[in-house]
Amino acid sequence: MPRALCAVHAAGLCRRWERGPRRGPSRAGRARSRWGDRNTCAPPVGGIFSPLDLELGLRGEGYSPSVLRKIDYAGSNATSFAQAGEALRRLAEFSISAKHVQRLTEKLGRERQEHRDAEVAAFREGRLEPEYKEAPRVVAIHVDAGKVQLRKDDGAKGVREPHWGDSKVACLVNYEDRTFASDPQPEPLSIFLDPPRAVKLYAELGRVRNRPETLISPAPPPELPPLEETSSKPSKRTSPIPLLKTAIASMARTEEFGWIVAAEAQKRHSCGAARAALVGDGGNWIEPLGAFHFHGWVQILDVVHLMAHLYTAVQCVCPASPRKAWNLYETLLRLAWAGKVDELIERIEAQLKRMRAPTARASRPADIETVERTVEFIRKNRDRMDYPRFRRKGLPITSTLVESLIKQFNQRVKGTEKFWIDGGAEAILQARAAYLSEDARADRHYEKRPLGRVAGRPPVRAEA
Repeated sequence: MPRALCAVHAAGLCRRWERGPRRGPSRAGRARSRWGDRNTCAPPVGGIFSPLDLELGLRGEGYSPSVLRKIDYAGSNATSFAQAGEALRRLAEFSISAKHVQRLTEKLGRERQEHRDAEVAAFREGRLEPEYKEAPRVVAIHVDAGKVQLRKDDGAKGVREPHWGDSKVACLVNYEDRTFASDPQPEPLSIFLDPPRAVKLYAELGRVRNRPETLISPAPPPELPPLEETSSKPSKRTSPIPLLKTAIASMARTEEFGWIVAAEAQKRHSCGAARAALVGDGGNWIEPLGAFHFHGWVQILDVVHLMAHLYTAVQCVCPASPRKAWNLYETLLRLAWAGKVDELIERIEAQLKRMRAPTARASRPADIETVERTVEFIRKNRDRMDYPRFRRKGLPITSTLVESLIKQFNQRVKGTEKFWIDGGAEAILQARAAYLSEDARADRHYEKRPLGRVAGRPPVRAEA
């Protein structure tokens, strides 16, 4: 008997057993009631659980676990659901609509979200146990924020009430245990001292964050001779070496996101690390998060963001002379790299005083305001700028890992044509984060999934 008829027949027997023997209708009436007449269709097979699903491992979804994983992976990592469907057609050799890929991917993302929220609740009640027996020696949490385009709802076709929403991203990393008797990198990295590379880095930083109000567009680099290579032999690596990385992302508010990150740290047994740091860009939401959830951890200001602020400030100090601006930038850069915060502030304030002087060439109010904000930014984060000590302890001083992570999230969720509803954005962030983590959590999710339907009747057509 075909599987569809077998499932419908089994469902009919179950209903008759629950209600007891039927009396009254004729034999022909009972036949029509069971099978329906020619104008009646049997219920969709996807809506009835078949015992064969257990034997075939279909879990009531119409897909085997291996096919469902392929759909999940494609929907979570392709740049769009349409591209995911095309990849499945070409590589997995079956057809599935882009809309159904979206339903399945978001449903699995919501399952991961529910699992995450349950862990957060257990953590807040003191019931969440670490998944690792031993705590790492060195750990750091890198945090930053991104942007996602949202829309009102998923109703009629078209985009209604589009707006930007904030996504928060964290990268929890275990590092190799290394310490140094003296500063292992007393000279600034070459990328900060090479004009074309530095300008490109700071411009890219602004594009990734999508916050043009924080950094003005970098001016063209001055024409300076290229840096001379000090040695043909590669230098020994002194920067921290990452060992294991897990990703966290959410559209949640800062307070809720703090609990999510803290629960992840508990799972990773990070709170027992010998040396632990929280690295951020100096945003006003990061310091309270660290003080509340990670008391005793070292807070570090990302040195790349600091250099970008300095480069922006010197353009305002010397707007007509790129060479003078670069020379001043290099002086401030070396002071910041060496952790000489007081001298750094004095140098910038001296330039600010000159810009305000009535006898000097008039400076634009916007330029003065930019330099003032730079001084305020440095004062606020002065305790997070002891870079020589951080380097000796083997701690990271950049948030490049989380910046790279934001790029990887943006490849999936950000684009001029992508507008998400709130629930859809959160679900896809959870699915994407699972595959960007290096602890195989994306695959482990299927080991804990209960039997049940994912989303709707699967419109799959087998390839010839």
